[in-house]
Amino acid sequence: ATRYDKTADSYLGFIHLTSIRLWFRHFVNSP
Repeated sequence: ATRYDKTADSYLGFIHLTSIRLWFRHFVNSP
């Protein structure tokens, strides 16, 4: 269970960082 939770946290963290990157890029490219 611990290993699964750790993997889930890493996956969610990766998705969160990716979302922030996309949002940041969107705002930076916006005029």
